[in-house]
Amino acid sequence: MLPPLPKGRGIRIDILMKRLLKIFLFVSLLIGIERLCHRATDGFAMVNVYAPPGNNSEWKSKGSPDPALLNQTYTYFNSGSQSYVFLSEDGKTILKLFKFQHMRTPPWLNLLPSVGKLGEKRTKKRAILEQTFNSYTLAYEKLREETGLHYIHLTKTDHLQTQLTIVDKIGVHHTLDLDGVEFVLQKRGALVYDQIDQWMEAGEHKRAEKGLRALLRLAVHRCHQGLFDKDPDFATNFGFMGETPFQIDFGRLSVAPEEKNPEVYAPEMIRITRALEAWIQNNHPALFIPFKEELDAITHP
Repeated sequence: MLPPLPKGRGIRIDILMKRLLKIFLFVSLLIGIERLCHRATDGFAMVNVYAPPGNNSEWKSKGSPDPALLNQTYTYFNSGSQSYVFLSEDGKTILKLFKFQHMRTPPWLNLLPSVGKLGEKRTKKRAILEQTFNSYTLAYEKLREETGLHYIHLTKTDHLQTQLTIVDKIGVHHTLDLDGVEFVLQKRGALVYDQIDQWMEAGEHKRAEKGLRALLRLAVHRCHQGLFDKDPDFATNFGFMGETPFQIDFGRLSVAPEEKNPEVYAPEMIRITRALEAWIQNNHPALFIPFKEELDAITHP
């Protein structure tokens, strides 16, 4: 049997354990609150939409946005892998604000020398930002109509001189100084699957067939422009504006001249349309024959 603790020592240990328990419960509460807030806001915070320090002047904005697009309040719509998405009052325009928390190291780490693993991490984070901005620039310069882009603002400026109001997911209003924030303005559309479902349910089979054929031609048009898309998901990254297909998400484009070669893009088109083909077979088999006809025409020019 162990000898009894000296008088008073057991009391001190008991007090210490109670204090540790209180600290543990307090930290757990803070973590729980943070997770609830993150879920309620989809992770949106104003600090996340400002680019980390660095020279972004090579991505100079071209032209100016239509003033009518900036004279509206934008309300939280959804969240993607690269951006927070807000919808204009008239429901016609999308405002995208980049998620820069994925493109920078924590502020306290920036106080340390950029050497070793930390230097590698900063380089990787910077590479993500550069790849994203390069992709948006390619889309604006080569596929502006095909992506429904109004305007891209990828570096700080001083000519917009506009304060824009946005409303986050929990209804809080925020003011953006547009000269000081990177953003994208894009036309709004309906997702591919939703639009085709709507046409078919309304008995508009011809419209659905026409739209599907145009969608496939849009995908191969990107190849003809000598561009490669690392994430060509028809379910989430493409949509329709009326009967016109367009690419909603284009954050992973890169220059690839070999894509112009039918021997390169033909097997790629077959690969990237497999999920779409399966969806058509399962949901709208009447569209399968026109789908295959158009795909065969593309892959056997």
